[in-house]
Amino acid sequence: MSKVIAKIISTVLNPLVILSVLPFLLLYRSSSNFQMSIFWETISLIFLGIFSAFVLGGVYLGYFSDLDISNRKQRISLLSFALLLSAVYIGFLYFFNAPKILFVVTFGLMLGLWAAEIINKKFKLSIHVAAITGFASFLVLAHGFQYIGAYLLVPLVAWARIKTRNHSLYQTIAGAVFSLLLTLVIYIIFKM
Repeated sequence: MSKVIAKIISTVLNPLVILSVLPFLLLYRSSSNFQMSIFWETISLIFLGIFSAFVLGGVYLGYFSDLDISNRKQRISLLSFALLLSAVYIGFLYFFNAPKILFVVTFGLMLGLWAAEIINKKFKLSIHVAAITGFASFLVLAHGFQYIGAYLLVPLVAWARIKTRNHSLYQTIAGAVFSLLLTLVIYIIFKM
């Protein structure tokens, strides 16, 4: 039973789901402009949908082993596509004068994907834990300590990843530390 719960947590709090709600949470709280928040959330969801279709299509066609892309050799094309799509998204953000926070988050995502891929060649870290840690960190940095409770999701996701045998304790810790350090670097660069 606990393995089923862990699988549900791992699926519901996976990086794509986290990324799908982050733009709205960041924008609406900072601007209180519901229409603008919905507009940029919709644009973000379109780009995430394209990425999701790429992953699902890759799994369906047998190019990717599973939705987690467990086979490290298959991640090169995934990373390349993600970085290309992120660059197009940044161009779209720039062209339509999007709020700065979306640039910051997208830059952080691109830097994180690139750095995680380099690290994962030598040591596997949990991208799920890194994503939820980054999610909590951006909420706290953008909106204050009233969102500190979001960090409670980090050990929950770590437990789920360990329970489903996708990661070890050390790999989940590495994912959290990696994300905290990355968020700190992004914060220093952009002085959010």
